[in-house]
Amino acid sequence: MRSNDWWPLLWICVFLWFHAHSVGGQSPKQIIITTCPSQLSDQSCSCYDFEDGIFLECPGATGTGVRNALSSVTGGLIQSLSIYDLESTVSSLSTDLFPPDTKLRQLQISHSNLSVIAEDGLNNIRTLESFSMLSGKLREIPQKAFTALTLLKTIDIESNDIAELGSYAFSGLQLIKINLKGNSILKISEYSFAGLENSLTELDLSDNKIKTFPTSAVRRLERLMSLRIAWNEIASIHDDRYSFMKSLVQLDLSFNNFESVPEDAFRLFPKLKMLSLYYNSVESIHKRGFSTLIELESIDISRNKIVFMDCSTFKYNIHLRTIDLSHNHIHYISGLFANLPELRELFLSENNILEISGDSFSNSPKLSVVYIQQNAIRSIESGAFSSSPDLMQIYLSDNYIETVDANVFFYCNKLTSLSLDNNHISNIENGAFRNNSRLKELRLQNNKLSKILRTQFETLPELLELHLQNNAIKEVESGAFKTLKSLQHINLQSNVLTHLGDVFLHDAPSLVSIQIDSNVLASLNNKSLQGQSNLKVMWLSHNKLTKLDKSLFADLYQVQRIYLNNNSIEHIELGTFESMQALVFLDLSFNQLREITSKTFAELRGLNELHLTDNRISRIDANSFAALKKLTGLNLSNNPLTKLHKYMFQKDLPIQNLYLNNCSLRNIENGTFSNLNVLNELYLTHNYLFADALLQVDVPTLTILDVSYNNLDGLNSTVLKYLPNVKNVYLDHCNIGEILATTFKFNLELSSMSLSDNKLTALPADLFKRQTSLKILILDGNDFNTMPYATLANCENLQKLSVARNMLTELDMTKLTSMKNLQSLSISENRVQILAGFPSSLFTLLTDLNLANNILSSLPLNFFQSLERLDMSNNHFRKVPPLLKSLQFLNLTHNPLGQIRETTKPMTIEHIDLKELHVCGTNLSVLASNDFLSFTNLHRLFMSDNKISKISPGTFSVLEELHTLDLSNNRMEFLPQERLQGLSHLRLLNLSRNSIKEIEDLSSDLISLQVLDISYNQLEKISKGLFRNLESLAELYLYGNSLSFVSPDAFRSLKKLKTLDLGKNNFKNLPINALRPLETQIKSLRTEENPINCDCDQQELWEWIRDHQKLTSDLTTKGLICQHPLELRGRKFMDLEPPAFCAMPVVLKLAIQDIQPYSIFVSWKGRNHTGLHGYRVAYYPIEDPDYPAAAISSVAVTPNIMNKFLDKNTQTTLLDNLKPETRYLVCVLGLGNWIPLNSSHHLQDGSQSSRCTEVKTLEGDMAFYSDEHHKSSILTRRLGLIIGSCLGCVVFIVLVSVLGYLKIKKQREDTKREQPLPPEYLSYRHFSLHTTDPIVAGPALSQIGPITSVH
Repeated sequence: MRSNDWWPLLWICVFLWFHAHSVGGQSPKQIIITTCPSQLSDQSCSCYDFEDGIFLECPGATGTGVRNALSSVTGGLIQSLSIYDLESTVSSLSTDLFPPDTKLRQLQISHSNLSVIAEDGLNNIRTLESFSMLSGKLREIPQKAFTALTLLKTIDIESNDIAELGSYAFSGLQLIKINLKGNSILKISEYSFAGLENSLTELDLSDNKIKTFPTSAVRRLERLMSLRIAWNEIASIHDDRYSFMKSLVQLDLSFNNFESVPEDAFRLFPKLKMLSLYYNSVESIHKRGFSTLIELESIDISRNKIVFMDCSTFKYNIHLRTIDLSHNHIHYISGLFANLPELRELFLSENNILEISGDSFSNSPKLSVVYIQQNAIRSIESGAFSSSPDLMQIYLSDNYIETVDANVFFYCNKLTSLSLDNNHISNIENGAFRNNSRLKELRLQNNKLSKILRTQFETLPELLELHLQNNAIKEVESGAFKTLKSLQHINLQSNVLTHLGDVFLHDAPSLVSIQIDSNVLASLNNKSLQGQSNLKVMWLSHNKLTKLDKSLFADLYQVQRIYLNNNSIEHIELGTFESMQALVFLDLSFNQLREITSKTFAELRGLNELHLTDNRISRIDANSFAALKKLTGLNLSNNPLTKLHKYMFQKDLPIQNLYLNNCSLRNIENGTFSNLNVLNELYLTHNYLFADALLQVDVPTLTILDVSYNNLDGLNSTVLKYLPNVKNVYLDHCNIGEILATTFKFNLELSSMSLSDNKLTALPADLFKRQTSLKILILDGNDFNTMPYATLANCENLQKLSVARNMLTELDMTKLTSMKNLQSLSISENRVQILAGFPSSLFTLLTDLNLANNILSSLPLNFFQSLERLDMSNNHFRKVPPLLKSLQFLNLTHNPLGQIRETTKPMTIEHIDLKELHVCGTNLSVLASNDFLSFTNLHRLFMSDNKISKISPGTFSVLEELHTLDLSNNRMEFLPQERLQGLSHLRLLNLSRNSIKEIEDLSSDLISLQVLDISYNQLEKISKGLFRNLESLAELYLYGNSLSFVSPDAFRSLKKLKTLDLGKNNFKNLPINALRPLETQIKSLRTEENPINCDCDQQELWEWIRDHQKLTSDLTTKGLICQHPLELRGRKFMDLEPPAFCAMPVVLKLAIQDIQPYSIFVSWKGRNHTGLHGYRVAYYPIEDPDYPAAAISSVAVTPNIMNKFLDKNTQTTLLDNLKPETRYLVCVLGLGNWIPLNSSHHLQDGSQSSRCTEVKTLEGDMAFYSDEHHKSSILTRRLGLIIGSCLGCVVFIVLVSVLGYLKIKKQREDTKREQPLPPEYLSYRHFSLHTTDPIVAGPALSQIGPITSVH
């Protein structure tokens, strides 16, 4: 190497050495990375070694413990210290927490009570680069404490109590990132971030209380790239018109209060790339709202209330890659997403888009994903996707598409996923998918297809999934799927197929699953499944198959699961399952099988589960299951077996769960179960077995035995002796009248025993003496007159005891003192009227007591002090008994209560921690103001089915924590506003089935109310302010009232309303003006059972419902039914077309006035039509001098029609630029959704929507109407100006000359004036001037001309 070659290398080495030894000029000391000590001095902290340092975690530590842990690490670098749940007594962070010269980079303190950081609190950790205090009590930014931290780059003070950011809050720091999310910041000083102009890049102010965008505070942050200010109360962005934030690329304004986007709304942020306005209340967007965001790449405006967007809204945002407008209420998207060359993802789901026009996505070639499901799309224009050849995924689910046009997807040759499910598709045009050869997933389920043709999918060689379920398919053409070489999953379930022929590909098959269940297949073609060697799962259930042929499944070598249940299979040919060596699951339930032979399942050696329930199997041959060496679950329930023989289950059969319920079993042979060495669960319910039959159940491994609904009277000690490990035994409904003390002496592991619904009157004292693990005992439905105290005295570990539905008359708890672990006790449905013996020191674990359906009228003293749930419904309590402080649930339903709190005794208030109270079906008629003073923690209050007619003032005002209030089915007629005050946390209010005729405006305290039910009352009108304070209301039920009027503004303030029920009222005209403000947010609307008048006034309603069909389509099939007029009574309103209920023409009269050679003045009289959008004035020449034509009635092809579109309030217009002396046909057409805008060019007079007349223009200069006159160039117009000017000059000179001549002549005549006139001279002034110039005469004629009109 030459000597000169060393110089570059030397310079590089010097640079690297210098860089390695400089630490930003901050610290002269070298930081040493160390490892964790062998043992920390404080055991509450843990230490972890990593390459870049050690990490300390101190959960639940004390201040001393943290300091000791840090002291254990001396001299080395601590990468991170995390302190969780610091002791609550520490409220100030002082310098004592950190030993001197602690070298720490990251500090995180979570969930503490720290409210202050001392000025010198962080002085001992000067190397700190990141400071986090999460979920603390900090009230202000500790600016002075941060001063010493010159290396600090990140501050995270999330979820504290900071309310204000003062000036110079971060002075002296060079921060890169600040997180102040989740505080209570309301005010931000203009100089809060002073000093951070050249360093701060990320700022998070989310989840605070900011009402104004902090323009003045952030505008100087020249390097700020990300600003998150979501979850605040900002409604606009103040623009000072001179500031710019040129580095900001990400702005998050989600969850704020924006209602509109004005022109140039984001001028401050010219470099913005990501903008989120998610979940605001945006209703309108100016067409230049985003015009300054020329570098924008991603915008999220989802979950707003946008109805209309101008097609030029994104005109200036040509770099957009992702647009999210989902969950709005947009109707039309014509041209909206055109000319966006970088657009890739478009989210439009959950809008109200009615159509996809041809220019919706034009010139947006990179669009690859379109989500447009859950809209109201009825039509897609051909070529709508022609400008987006890169489209790979289109989601059109849940719309109203009826036909798949042959050319709609023609240009989508890269399409891989297409969802058209949940539409109304009944026709797929031939060749609809001819250019979609890359399609992998096609969803057409839940449509109205009736036939599958071979040509429909033949061009989809790469298709993997085809979903055709829930259609009305009757026929699949032979070979329909043979060209689908890659098909793996096909679903044809829930159709009406009666036959399935040779439809699948045989050679090189790819199918993995076939679903043909829930059809009406009576048979399968032998070729239907031929060659499907890769099939894993097949559903053939719920059909009408009667037999299984051997050849049907011959090629299913890899099938693992087959569902053949719910057919009518009577016969299975031998060898049917021969090829199914991989089968692990077989369901043949609900068929007509009569016997199982040793050869039926002989080939299924790998089967794990076999379901044969609900057949007619009466015989099972020996060794029928011998080959099933892996069988773990067998279900033979609901078959007429009558007998189990000893050769049914062979040795080493690994059955774990065996179901033999309802098999008419009367006998079990000895040794039947002896070979089932791993059986865990045995179910023998609903048979005819006797007690001795249980001797044959000799399975030591059994843990669950259910022999309920048999005849087991006479149980003895030997019956269950072969079940030493049984834990759960169910002997319900077994006709047992007596049990011996030794019955369960061999079942020492019992943990749960159910003996309900027998005839027991007593139990032996030692019955469960040795069952120390018994935890649950159910004795319901027997004949006990007294509690079996002696038996229960030995059940020390019992946790749940139920003796319901017996004949007990008393309960003495002093005899059950040994049951110290009891947690739940039920003695409901007895005759108990006495409760005695409640030692306060015992039963401390009892939390649930059910005393329902007895004859109790009072509770004893020292009642269970630990109770949390108490059910005393259906007793004889006339007053609320003294309650326990710990009680959380109380049910007093169906007691003869007359009042909740006694008014005759002095009022003593004792607080009860009750959360839920049921007082339904009582005699309560009045709620007093002091009734709930003891229940201030109530969350749920149910008081339905009483006789309440009056609620005293302030009754509910003490229930500040109440979430649910049910006052349904009472006798209230009037509800004053004051009665519901104080319920600030109420979420559900049920006032249904009362007699309420009037409700005052609901209280402003109900700000949290989400569900309001006022159904089945007597309301007649809804006033403007009734619901104005219910800002959180999501569901409103007004069904079954007498409403006939709703104020147009009644629902306007309900910004969160999703469900509205107006059904079964007295509306003759539904309140369309009240519903319109809700259309951007509501998801469910119910309007049926109203006596509406189906007349012309309903045309606007008809259009509105049709455009918002998805609001009502899923609720009911009834819909609106016409009551008037009589000829339409009983007809479905939405099944009618407007002419059927409105025969009156839209345009009543038409007149032509002020006829000129080049214009005419048109006037008309229109009907007051609620569904009218505007008018179209169409006109064209029918007697053109240049193009002679016949009369209008014989015209086959009319010339180009000229149109003027006017709003519905206009009734006159001037038509100009006409030809003189030409006859025109002029028509005025009403515009509405029932009349297509591009209706027929053959205009007709006298239709329901139009009126026409003919008129002829006056004579004029045809040259004046030459093409050159209309298409003259600038040069021609200037030449005319020059010529005109010249002519003017000439005229001026002539006039001057003439005037001069006349003056001279006058002077000469003056000299002769004294001379007398000759007698024959007559003055011309005696004659009038007359002219026939058409230019002058035209206006005069128009004044007297006739008015042509049509009536």
